[in-house]
Order: sequence, then structure tokens, then C-alpha cells
Amino acid sequence: MADDLVESSLRPGTHTPTEPRRIMLVEDDDRNARLVSKRLTEAWPQVEIFRSRTLAEALSTLTERVECVLLDIHIDGETGGGRLEALRQIRAAMPELPIVVMVENEEHGGIALSAGAQEFLVARESDGLGIARVIRHSVQRGRAERFWRELAVLRFQNAETARVQRGLIPHLLIDDERVSTRSGYRPGNRRQVLGGDFFDVIQSSPSRLQIVLGDVSGHGPDEAALGVQLRIAWRTLVLANVPQKQRVPTLDRLVARERHAEHIYATIASVEVDLSTGQATVALAGHPPPMLAQAGAVRLLIEEPGGPPLGLDLPPRWALHKVELDSEWIMMLYSDGLYEGHVTARGSRLGIDGLLEIVSGDGVEAFWRSVPDDLLDHVEGLNDGPLEDDVALLAVRFSA
Repeated sequence: MADDLVESSLRPGTHTPTEPRRIMLVEDDDRNARLVSKRLTEAWPQVEIFRSRTLAEALSTLTERVECVLLDIHIDGETGGGRLEALRQIRAAMPELPIVVMVENEEHGGIALSAGAQEFLVARESDGLGIARVIRHSVQRGRAERFWRELAVLRFQNAETARVQRGLIPHLLIDDERVSTRSGYRPGNRRQVLGGDFFDVIQSSPSRLQIVLGDVSGHGPDEAALGVQLRIAWRTLVLANVPQKQRVPTLDRLVARERHAEHIYATIASVEVDLSTGQATVALAGHPPPMLAQAGAVRLLIEEPGGPPLGLDLPPRWALHKVELDSEWIMMLYSDGLYEGHVTARGSRLGIDGLLEIVSGDGVEAFWRSVPDDLLDHVEGLNDGPLEDDVALLAVRFSA
């Protein structure tokens, strides 16, 4: 969420009425209530006044429809410091509700402000126009304060979201000039909610290139945090020279221990490429196989099924598959949201075969240029709108 989007969605005056209409008058004296109501309606004909005689009656009838409370702190015959009890109880019941207090003098007004009132009126000095002006000012100031408070919260959440996103999409560690990457992420339904898709590329030695893309089920900060943990754990295992056959079982145990709910799981595609021999070793855990473009054609990197997703406490069945690569190749890893959208014209899902047909249609160079935005736009076009699930894409190119 960018700050400009947040501000435009909350800008004062965009979604709020121009002035209040519904006022609750809390006054136990019938004569005073008639006098105040008469003055206020003469100066402000559009106002609706709901009267409560006692504090208990006011608390029982307060609703979200009431936009301001006009309170006489002499209510129920309270004296001394007890006069403010009504103010405190109304403030506790409706913390956001503006309260204007009618008092005997300026000193009492200051005490009322310190107890939670937005404004005060010296009763004997206030005419209808003065009462209306103070109520309007109190309500509009409350709206402005609420707007800026909500904006501050959203900006903080935006900063937290950006921090987590930086953890999901890191700076890739590549030294070899023969290796290029293109990547992208697009949230499902274009909602500004964090998902758990992550990827990484590390050149662990002059001849070894490590590639990963994973997806945590669900959306939200907990799933995103788990995605960050998985990416960092994978990077740590790579930099610690842990063999590839041990990484997936280790990540499986991490998901089982760190997930916030039992239904959460993760999928992962991990590829290790020996740049000197041109051999790739592939491990899949519940994840679709990467796509490989070389020798003018695009195909799935492996046809064999992978092992189960991570975190389900299933027996470890994550095999390593060997693939021979040419001297020039492009490899694309992706999350399943890319092919789970529909082709509206034929009333069915796109599927992996449909995705493969798209990326192989115009040749290898066009495939490389299409990642990420053109490919995502194409798939969304077939779907007649944004995809339901988040999509992460990572394309890695090697050219000797």
C-alpha cells in the first residue's frame, strides 16, 4: 500500500457528511431542555435533537446514529467532582463520540476538557448560533482527528508491509555475468494483503547456482512471516554448504514447528545448477515444475512428480532429479496462482499445459521479455480480470 493510495482513500470530505445532524441533549431539567432546544432549532432548523433526562437513559439509548452529545454536567443533581461522572461514563461508552459540555463558568469548562469533553459552553452566555457553532466545530475536529489517527495507523502498517516484502524478495547474490534474472510478484485480486510467496537466487560458488521459489498457503502477516523465515532458512542452509538433499527435510520441519495453524503448509521448488557441467538438480515439494527454454523450445524442466508439501508430517519422499542443460537456457519458477486462473472464453482453468502453450508460442526470446508483466497481463486477460491467488515469478537466464 502506497501512502498516496492510503491518503486518497481517507481524504477528509470524501466519505463523510458535511455537518452533523443528530444531537443527543442530556438534561434533567425540563425548562432548561426546552430553552436549549428552542435556541438550537431556531438557529439550526435541520438539527435532530434526542433528549435524555438521566445518565442511565443516555447510556441506554446512545447509538452510532448520534453524532454529538450536548451534556449539562448538573445531571442527576450531582455536585462537586461527581458532576463529571456522567462525562466520563459517556466517554467510556463511546470513545470516539464528540461531547460538548454546558457549564456554569470558564473554570468548570477547563475541568470538563481535562475529563474528556471536546468543547464547553458557558450556558448563560450561549445563544442558538453559538451552540450550533461549537457543536459543528467539535464534530468536524473529531472527524479530522480520527482521519489522521487512521492514516497514521495505515502508514505504520504500510511500513511493516514493505519491511516484510523486502524479506520475501531479497537482493540476489549473483557474481557471474553470464547469469541474468527477471522477477515479479502480483497479489491476487490486486488486494493489498501480504502473501507468503518468496524466491531467492544465490551463487554459492563460482560453478554453483542455487535457485528457489516457494509459496505458503493462505494470505496475511502470519503467512508472509513464515515465507520470510523459509527464504532466510533456505539461504542459510545454502551458505552453510548443506547438501541439497538435506535442505527440503529441514525446511519441512521448520514449517511444522513455526506455522501458526495446523492447516498451513508450504510448497517449494529448489534447483541447483552446476554451471561448469551444465547439470541441474531439481527438488519439488508440492510445487509445480519449473519451465525450461533452450534450443528454441520451452518445456517442463522435469516430468516426474515431486514430493508432498512442507509441514504436513508426511513421510519424506523428496527425490532429486537430474537434468542436462545446454550452454544457453532460461528457467522460470512460478507459484501455482499463475495457471489456476480461468480461460473465460472456453470456461475452464488455464492449467500448466495452457501456460506452457502461452510461453512457447513466440519463441525463447519473447518468453524472456514477457516475464513478468506481459505474461501476467496475458494470463489476467484470459481470466477477464485479476487472478484469484497471488503469483510470484522468477526467470533465470544463463548464456555462455
